[in-house]
Amino acid sequence: MPQRTLRVSQQLDVAWQRLQQLDSWEGIGGMGQLRDPLHHDNGALEGFAYSIDTPVGTIDDTAEVTSSTADAGDHTMQVITDTKGVRVTIDLVLSGMGAKTFVNFTIDAQATNFLARPLAATLRQTLETGIDREATRMVGRLEA
Repeated sequence: MPQRTLRVSQQLDVAWQRLQQLDSWEGIGGMGQLRDPLHHDNGALEGFAYSIDTPVGTIDDTAEVTSSTADAGDHTMQVITDTKGVRVTIDLVLSGMGAKTFVNFTIDAQATNFLARPLAATLRQTLETGIDREATRMVGRLEA
């Protein structure tokens, strides 16, 4: 499971608010053409629709988001997509330290059925080799 610890030059509350914005997620984990965001009453991102362009056409699906905040502690967010038998899970744990935020960023792909195992394995390998690019993209959006 690819994992990185990121340092973001923003306070925890600012970084957290940016994660609630749909454009922060564009391209992360292969998701593109994000649209139709859903938010909880407290403003926390709850889900969104996305598309993935593949050699055999475009796949449209939705992502589920769960998150929690502790008044004086870590903030956590999990984004799950489940498309064509492959579940991609992105986990974030944010910890504030003054004017900086540290983000534990984890991304993984798992097959949800037997037929999807080869595709999940290929995607997992792609995520492992691309984790630094994904992490850099995420930091750039949280610092913007």
